[in-house]
Amino acid sequence: MSTLSAHLPEGELTIEHEGEWVTSNSPQPDPHWKTTDKEGHQHAYVDGPDRYPTLVSVTGDAYWCTLCCDEHADTWYECRICGEKITPGSRIDTTPKWIAVSTTYTLDGEPITEAQAQEIMVRAQRMADEAARIRERPKPGTLVRLGDETVTVAPAEDGTPDDQVTIMRHGTGVFVTVPLDQLRSKRWPGLG
Repeated sequence: MSTLSAHLPEGELTIEHEGEWVTSNSPQPDPHWKTTDKEGHQHAYVDGPDRYPTLVSVTGDAYWCTLCCDEHADTWYECRICGEKITPGSRIDTTPKWIAVSTTYTLDGEPITEAQAQEIMVRAQRMADEAARIRERPKPGTLVRLGDETVTVAPAEDGTPDDQVTIMRHGTGVFVTVPLDQLRSKRWPGLG
């Protein structure tokens, strides 16, 4: 069992995951696999639903298997361009992995639904975000967070309202004036 608890204004939220550690000796796709076919076309594993975007899965004709008394059809991969048969790399990873079977949520020991737990966590995140907001215009040169990016506070032009701040976006050098309440302290945990 895996347990996570948090003391929040609503009470103590506890999330318990029932499950087990599982190991496997079955071959799995090798995330580092790449090859070049005879025509010079490059193929590689890509993380996502289409693991081999340069390959197409082909299914052969059905045949009767005398070992298990059932009908089968072999499948394989071919290059989308030239049709060469390609066998992607595989590996065996025996690292134990946690497989969750069920999850329970409680607030001060009383069962609640997943939706209720999610609402509580969203409110807690909003409170943490609000606590991280900057209340006074930082000094020029200070690194702060604006959404998901780190920006630098720039000198404000004369007449800029106190509730606004001029920042420079890194990488582009673009200067923008934004509301002060959009900025967050760079030192806030988890924000970089």
